[in-house]
Amino acid sequence: MAEQFTMFNSSTNSSPLVSVCIGAYNRKKYIRECIDSALAQTWPNKEVVVVDDASTDGTREILQSYEERIRLILRDTNSGICPVTRNQAAQAAKGELIAFLDSDDLWYPDKLAKQVEFMQTHPEIPLCHTLCHIIDENSDVVSVRHGLGVVPETGMIFERLLEHCWVTISSVLVRRTLFDEVGWFCEESETGIIGEDHDFFLRVARAHPIGLIPDVLAGYRKADTGVSRGRWKDTPESQTFHEILIKRRHIWEGVVSKSRVIRAHSQACIANAQYWRDQGGSRRALYFCWRGLRHEPARFDLWHETVKSVFRTLFPRR
Repeated sequence: MAEQFTMFNSSTNSSPLVSVCIGAYNRKKYIRECIDSALAQTWPNKEVVVVDDASTDGTREILQSYEERIRLILRDTNSGICPVTRNQAAQAAKGELIAFLDSDDLWYPDKLAKQVEFMQTHPEIPLCHTLCHIIDENSDVVSVRHGLGVVPETGMIFERLLEHCWVTISSVLVRRTLFDEVGWFCEESETGIIGEDHDFFLRVARAHPIGLIPDVLAGYRKADTGVSRGRWKDTPESQTFHEILIKRRHIWEGVVSKSRVIRAHSQACIANAQYWRDQGGSRRALYFCWRGLRHEPARFDLWHETVKSVFRTLFPRR
């Protein structure tokens, strides 16, 4: 299988420049820890590019205090969606390798060094990622996100990625040339608000292997102020993105069938229905059953979930 992979140009430079790309908006509480973790990387040849998305809470002033240690781009108006600043930082980057770090997340010191070594020894792989800790608002470790045995190992993972976004954006390192092939993060209103990273990873995984470094090298913050907070319609699985994906045929056509994409959507709906019913939200569970049945009306387990959710609605637990 390996001979079918595109071989990306492997730099003759033993110390390629890595551009760290950060988009920030009103992250006063976390931005210093985020920036410091990027600057503290043991990989020596790096630049940190930060795009401030018209912050109003003091984030911009903190960023300006770093002076020449970072490249700071200031936006006059807020874009409203994450991919705009992510793309702007990457487009301004000078490195041949690009790493993304969300402004409320952090890295451990050897992250970039281990990833650069991996990319240098695997020229056929355009994107690699690592395991991550889930951290709380105090940066205390809660658990490992997508641990070994769950997250797909290095290889062609399109179908696994179709079911769930196993890749955490703050753990990713990519070759700059990849953007020439698959494009930038989607800024369309639907996908740009929910699932732009998942969308990007699927476009990469259509034709290329995704690399996994099985070490915990980043901290993914799950706090009330995080970017991923609080949309019940996408908890625990992003049902909204899966439904959008059915219409985005260019991502999956020629790789899997439409029925396979619909099945992934149904699986997301079932997972969410089970979750919310267990949380006492049987009406929310019914919402997901309905969303799934709209696309796959003959699926038995969707009807099974519907019956259980109706029963729980009529006879709630005391």
